[in-house]
Parts: sequence; structure tokens; C-alpha cells
Amino acid sequence: MMSEPTLSRAQRYFFPSIVDLLFAGILLTRLGPSLFNDGDTGWHLWAGFFTLGHGTGPIADALSFTRSGVSWPNVEWLGEVIIAWLYGYGGYLAVAFLSGILFAGTVAWLYRILVGETRDPAASLLVTVVVAQILSLQLLARPLLFSFPLFLAVVELVRKPERARLSMILIPLLTLVWANLHPSAYLAPAIAVFFWLRHPRRHAYAAAAVLSIGALGVTPWGFSWILNMVTENWAYFGYVEEWASPDFKQLRFLPYLFMMLMALAARRGRDRASIWESVWGLGWLFAALFSARFGPYAALAWAPFLARDLAQIGGNGVPVLGRPWRFLRKSLGPMECALKPRIWPVATGLVLLLFSPNLTSVYPDLAQGFSGRRFPQAAMTHASSSASLPSSA
Repeated sequence: MMSEPTLSRAQRYFFPSIVDLLFAGILLTRLGPSLFNDGDTGWHLWAGFFTLGHGTGPIADALSFTRSGVSWPNVEWLGEVIIAWLYGYGGYLAVAFLSGILFAGTVAWLYRILVGETRDPAASLLVTVVVAQILSLQLLARPLLFSFPLFLAVVELVRKPERARLSMILIPLLTLVWANLHPSAYLAPAIAVFFWLRHPRRHAYAAAAVLSIGALGVTPWGFSWILNMVTENWAYFGYVEEWASPDFKQLRFLPYLFMMLMALAARRGRDRASIWESVWGLGWLFAALFSARFGPYAALAWAPFLARDLAQIGGNGVPVLGRPWRFLRKSLGPMECALKPRIWPVATGLVLLLFSPNLTSVYPDLAQGFSGRRFPQAAMTHASSSASLPSSA
């Protein structure tokens, strides 16, 4: 068994941990054509190239018949620009790599947080795998993926009272970036306000909440994007499947149900939760049941509490798991807490992005982007070629 005193400083940073292996495994296994199963990716690419060519500002609708010419604020402009720039550098493959890195990085970081708090690799890994399955429902090449690590960062800043002063600085900055990447940025000040109400005497939380609300307006459209989202998009959300309540008759929603049941079972026999912890958990449970879109955020928000409860139980509740569970905790716990994983995920991500133009032969399906079986590529190619022909009239 490796313990902290037996590791040198260099070994702590360079010796691969479960975090490194988890990042690499998720990245390699989740890189697939399904990243381009949503037509929104093409729309985001188009908007990103338009912004690169014309600057930030309203875009006249050129993609729909009923609202042709009507201007709209592309509130995800920064995420779209990043995706478009990467496409110009390495094609669809670079966009796929970025999506995989954001997803795998969020999941690996979550595991690191959980094992650092519980010192229980088994409980941490189990919760992380379930959360990864829930997040994978949104694993598409879209700016939405930027919101997952940002959400996790905000939650981690406010969960620990000793980080209150740091949250006063970082949460507004994270909100500012988030508001230009994806409209889910309203979650940042909402979380900050919740913890301010929980700790009303901590003025740093109050400052973080107020500054975070102000940061929502540091966009090319000020605060108007929030009003536009509420007044114009709310009715539209009812027609989008991912904004509907999860249908548990569909297999893809089983991880939602499994995590909910596991969370309820893990609470049985534990110390009574505080009122604030109960409100936090029930609030996210309601949000996840109200709309499947909130499921990934709810899973990330409750993961530390679920891992804590499972770590207290260990494998004692399931006899067949008791011995291996205790073995993993005893043998891997000290090592996982001593290691400082960050070099390998960063290096792997940078190498993939930098060499994406040279890896098309390794990932030919990803390099193709949208599948011709799901999208009318042949029709678009024919339309483009026909448009360039002289008129026969």
C-alpha cells in the first residue's frame, strides 16, 4: 500500500492516478459520431463563423422561413466562436476533441473532489460513473458542455465556508465567462444567493452573489438576453424534448432514476440532514424531474453528499461487496489523496487539439462530422452545386 510519506513531490504529480486513467478512458470511449447527432452543432458553427467575420451583435435569421431576416442575439457567441475557430483549425475532429475533453475533464475532476473528501475510491468511483451516465445525455458538440465544469467550479467554491473570500472574486469572473458561453449562466448567481441565505453573516457570500448577478450583464446585449430567454423562448421550450420531464420508460433515463433511488437509500439510517441540505437536495430533485435538461446539474450538485453517505455505509449493506469495497478504500484511498493529478489530462488534451489536423486517418468517422444517414448531406451538396450553375432560363 502506498501512503503519502513514501511519495516524492515529483511522483505525486507524474504518477498516474485513477483520475488520469478515468480521464483518458472516458475521453477515448466517448469520442464517437454521436457527438454530431444534433443539428444544433451546425447552427452553432454557422453563428460562430458569422461572429468571427462580423463581430458580436445581433444576427439576422437566414436559416428559417417564418422568421427570415429577424435579428436575434447569439448569447452563446463565445462558445460558438471557440467551436468555429477550432473547426477552422482541425475540422470536425478538433470540435469533437474539445467536446470530449470538456466532458471527460468534468467527470475526472468530480471523482477527484469526491475521493478527496471521502477517502473512499469505491464510493467516489460509483457515484462518478452514475453521474457520467447522466451527463452523457448531453454529450453533443455544443457550447452547453462548457457549462458543466463551470457549474462544478461554482458549487465547489461555495460549498466550503473557508473558500468564501475566494468565491467573492472567482464566482463573478466565472459568471462573466459563463454568460458569454451559454445562457445557463443564471445558475451561478442562483447558487451564490442560496449559500448567502444559508450563511447570512458571511459578507463574502453576499458580495459574490451581488457581483455574480451583475456579471450576467457583461455581455454584448447587457441583461436583455435574460428577458429574451424568458419572454420569447419559454413557450418554445415546451416543444423541445430535452426540456421536458424525463420519461423513465426510456432506457436512457434509467441513470436518473438509479441515482435518485440510490440517494434515497443511502440516506436511510444516516444522521438527519440539515434544513439547508434538505432544501438543496429536494430543490435539485424537483428541477431534474421538472426538466431533463437540469438532470446533469442536479447530479453534479448532489454527488458530494451521495458519495459521503455511501462512504459511511461502505460495502456493509451488500455482503458480496463488503470485502472488495474495504480493500479499495484501504489500499487506494491514501494514494489517491496523495497524488496530484493534472499533468496527464492537460497534456493529453493539448496533444489531441494541437495534432487534430493530423489525426483524421485515426478517427475517420469523427473527421466526417455529421452522418449522411441522419442528415441530408447529399441534398445539401446537390443544392450547393446547383446554386452555382447558370440559370437555364
